Amino acid sequence: MDDISKRLGCSKKTLYIFFENRKDLVLKVISNDMKKHELEINNVIAKKLHPIEEILSLNVIAINKLKTCHPSFQYDLKKYYPQSWNIFDKKNKQLTYKVSIQNLKKGIKKGCYRKEINPEIISKIFSEKIDLVFNRLAFETIAVSFSDVFKELINHHMLGIVNEDGRKYYLNLQKN
Repeated sequence: MDDISKRLGCSKKTLYIFFENRKDLVLKVISNDMKKHELEINNVIAKKLHPIEEILSLNVIAINKLKTCHPSFQYDLKKYYPQSWNIFDKKNKQLTYKVSIQNLKKGIKKGCYRKEINPEIISKIFSEKIDLVFNRLAFETIAVSFSDVFKELINHHMLGIVNEDGRKYYLNLQKN
């Protein structure tokens, strides 16, 4: 807590008024960050965009977040703050799953996603695949960033769920 109080320009005593210890501070920072992230997502959803545009807009948020995320974030959080990691991981997967199901149902109804897909299964697979983006070992033999991996994951996901009309719409958006 010494280094944190110095960087904030306050005493440790002041810091302990707000946080019991370092674990409490990490937990509160993670919780606050997740609330901000959820608000950003809800703001995109509130715009009532075309389902494909919605996914692409949500991906911009995710990619920007990945660009600012230190490569060791997930590893360090898991190792040193497992309680915070479990909360972060669970909340993130739940949010991804919920948003994905809503988007898939909207896209099927709109006629741009394949009607035979199962939104629950596809959403679960998608929310679990997000972990792969952070798996440093999976990509250690190739030099790619988290955001590059995420972009490929989204492209793979999109081309798997769209029907022919949705594919044309998606590819047209990709050109622009």
